[in-house]
Amino acid sequence: MKKDLNRNTRGVKHYLNLKQDFEIESDRLFDSLPLFYRIMFLDQPSPWIQQINRFDFLRLAVVSSEFDDFGKILIGKFSYKKIKVSDNKKKLEIKLEDFFQSTILKSTEYDLTIHEFLLILAYNGGLHMKPDKKDEDKSNFFYKNLFEKFPDFTFELVESISKVLLEIFDGFQSLLAGNNDGQSPNENFQPMIVKAGKVLDGIYFERAFMQFPIRYKKNKGIRISLLIKLLSSNKSDKNHILWYGHRLNKDLNIGIFQSKNKLIFQISMSKTIVIDIANLLDRYFLLEICLYPNGKISIAINKTLKQVEDLNKNISIIDGKIILGSNMSGSHFGEFYEQMTVVQSIDKLNLTRNLGVYGLKKLNIQSRHIPYNLVQRET
Repeated sequence: MKKDLNRNTRGVKHYLNLKQDFEIESDRLFDSLPLFYRIMFLDQPSPWIQQINRFDFLRLAVVSSEFDDFGKILIGKFSYKKIKVSDNKKKLEIKLEDFFQSTILKSTEYDLTIHEFLLILAYNGGLHMKPDKKDEDKSNFFYKNLFEKFPDFTFELVESISKVLLEIFDGFQSLLAGNNDGQSPNENFQPMIVKAGKVLDGIYFERAFMQFPIRYKKNKGIRISLLIKLLSSNKSDKNHILWYGHRLNKDLNIGIFQSKNKLIFQISMSKTIVIDIANLLDRYFLLEICLYPNGKISIAINKTLKQVEDLNKNISIIDGKIILGSNMSGSHFGEFYEQMTVVQSIDKLNLTRNLGVYGLKKLNIQSRHIPYNLVQRET
């Protein structure tokens, strides 16, 4: 059998081990889940975590709609929350960090978060997993009164937590394999193509988002083209359309949002561009923003150049994401229709190359020569 000590491959192996143990309902889950949690979330920096965080994708945990409430049925001394989704129409989607910090068990003596549950589960007398001195009494209490007395219930809880994590990391594995497709894996935040039984003329975003991975390209600029319809009925001061960047990297970011009859572009927090779109509302138009390697910025509407600005610095495409429909953290949303999104790199010779082409129908987008001051422009 071929040996492999590649750091990223070994990180993936822990995920695959957890997945296998979950699928066959193996007792090894008692070990593979806390080990996975430790490696993926506690040991920093982790090579695989760096790969996963490379694109800054939003990660939401899918849990039961009853997750916010403690049930009336007790397990020994403990009341507990339900994690497992039993009805797909009744579920919540919460941030992964909030999931880990949620209190899952209560007794008259202690409350226990999911994070603490996993750390106590990991305690097997080994030095690395031994709880802090201040937590020893709490750890021993749960081990004695829950884990040892109710192993079947504990296993069900371990299975439920494992399922939440595997649903999230299944999507990340495809990213690591080079998949550039747009992703909207969480049902409560998916855009619509059908509304009230009617097929829409575009993808409708309202409290919805899609994410696209963008990979680092040295000395390359980025060109984004959107075929969108903005609505006059939307009176928001900040109707989020698209953001590109990474929340932990301020070297480059682009934001596009509507404020009534204005379209506003924010580039790297140092440049704001405002375009009047009063005569473009309620119908589709082609929007382009192109940020060149030398810092030039071109804004075009319906293939015609509207404005040129300058960042006065050279840029490169950074690892990150393009997110349609919300801000970078998925906490504020927009409302609009979209038919096409094209993401391209552009080099110092002004030649474009496709990074991602997404649309309701198959598109044939060619590489083109597009100088920053070209008035009539093609996608």
